[in-house]
Amino acid sequence: MQRPLLNSRYWRYQLWAQNQHIGLQDWHEDNFRLLMRLLPQRLQPGVVYVSQPNNQPTLQVTRTEEFKYTSELHLSLLFEDESSDTMVVRIYHDMHLAELWQAHEFDRLFQQLGGRADCRLKAQRRYSLNCFFNKWLRHVMTKGYMGSPWQMSDHLHGYNPSQLEKNHG
Repeated sequence: MQRPLLNSRYWRYQLWAQNQHIGLQDWHEDNFRLLMRLLPQRLQPGVVYVSQPNNQPTLQVTRTEEFKYTSELHLSLLFEDESSDTMVVRIYHDMHLAELWQAHEFDRLFQQLGGRADCRLKAQRRYSLNCFFNKWLRHVMTKGYMGSPWQMSDHLHGYNPSQLEKNHG
C-alpha cells in the first residue's frame, strides 16, 4: 500500500509553522536558501539536469524560463515505474525568493480562475504549497541530494507543458 504524500507529519509541520507565525514571505526566503544549496551552481535554460544519490529516485530539474530578475524551474522525482507530479517553481533572483507555483494539475486550473477564485482560499493555497515545498526540500536534502553530483540528461521525463496546453487549452 502506498503511503499518502501529504501525511500527518506534513499537517503537523504546517500547524507548527502557523503557530510560530511563519508567513508566506518567510517560506519564500527559506525555500530560496534551501534550493540554492540543493541545485547546481548554473542551470542552463532548457537543459535537463538529474541527480541520483545512494539509489534514491532520480531528481530531475529543468530551467524552463529565464528573464532578467526571474526564472522558472520544473522539478520532479523519477521512480522506477513512474514520475512524481512536476513542481513548477518561480525564482525571484533580485529578492532571493523561491515560490512553489504549481505542484499538481489542480494548481494550474485553480490559477486560471484568476479573480473568480476566493482571495482567502488563494492565499491559503499559496501558503500550503510553499509550506509543503519547504518540507519537501528538507526531505530531499536529508536523503542525500544536497551535494550529490548533477549530470546533464539528454531527455525530459514526465512533464510536457506543450502537451498539457493541447489537452486543456
